Amino acid sequence: MLNDLLTLARNPSREARGHLLQRVADVFLDGVGKHTEAELVLFCEIILKLLDGSSLAQRARLSRRMAPWGETPNRVAYRLASDEITVAAPMLEQSPSLTESDLLKLTRRMPQTHLIAIARRVDMPRRVSDLLVDKGTIRVWRTMAGNTRSSMSDWAMRTLAKRSISDTQLRRNLSARQDLTPLICDWLIPHVNTPTRIRLEAIRSGSNPGQLTTPEQIRKELRSRFDISIETCDVERLWQLVRDENFSLDKLMLVLLAERRHNDALDLFARRMKRALHAMQGTVFQAGIDELISQAHAAGLSDQVFLALAQLRCQHLRIPESQATRWLDMFRQLAPASRNSGPSPATSSPASRSPN
Repeated sequence: MLNDLLTLARNPSREARGHLLQRVADVFLDGVGKHTEAELVLFCEIILKLLDGSSLAQRARLSRRMAPWGETPNRVAYRLASDEITVAAPMLEQSPSLTESDLLKLTRRMPQTHLIAIARRVDMPRRVSDLLVDKGTIRVWRTMAGNTRSSMSDWAMRTLAKRSISDTQLRRNLSARQDLTPLICDWLIPHVNTPTRIRLEAIRSGSNPGQLTTPEQIRKELRSRFDISIETCDVERLWQLVRDENFSLDKLMLVLLAERRHNDALDLFARRMKRALHAMQGTVFQAGIDELISQAHAAGLSDQVFLALAQLRCQHLRIPESQATRWLDMFRQLAPASRNSGPSPATSSPASRSPN
């Protein structure tokens, strides 16, 4: 190998320098974790000299190869991170060799393309995320909001939430995060669709969003298990699934409410409670909240589905939707002891339900 390296070193062409750069990288990567401090200094000096005469493609290849390693010399990592975005992106997104100070400098001096790459980092320092919010534009903010592997300061989160009111993609990315505060949820709720609103209401009231069942998950399950499309399936077929304990009432009501098939959701609810549809509509929209809570518990509905019903009640009565969260608190306080100690109906198997 030494003879090969010497031959490449004597060739002044750009192509030869590029090949030499990769061969030096081979030697470096083969010994990761074993190099002495003196060797690391030598590798750093050699690589920096070779970078000056190397092509864009060779620099980009080197960046991809060296980005994941913490032993990559800091000066090499910073040099590559300051290059054109094709070269810089792997280092900006991955390199553990870049310090918080490095990232702050790069955020201040590099163009928006580089800031987008920084915004993809895992466990990004909060001072860096604050500066990205301050220096970035909408594409940077969308990337930050969608990067669920990295947290943000409260200031950064609040700033993005305010800006998301006028940008659908930013709002969508932000709403999908699991580290939202109740205040952020309050700001987002009036501007999102029904499934997202249900999720944000649950987060605001203290539920773990990771345990929530999404309407899309339910749609896929219905298609894969029963070849049923919820958009076209009639309520009789859905009730048959519930009656035969092949699918949970809770999941069907959740997806029907998300599809705005409100009467069909209440129809299933009424059948479970052996009541007429108009009587159940009266319970949901007109009777005291205690009656709705009692009926929902008797049917084994989850917090998530009760919250969706509470939202629907608020809309019908034309009262602030924040009232739904207070009703959810009452629903939880009045939950039977057996339900508090058992699995959530939203995630329990159909076989665990008591027959009609």
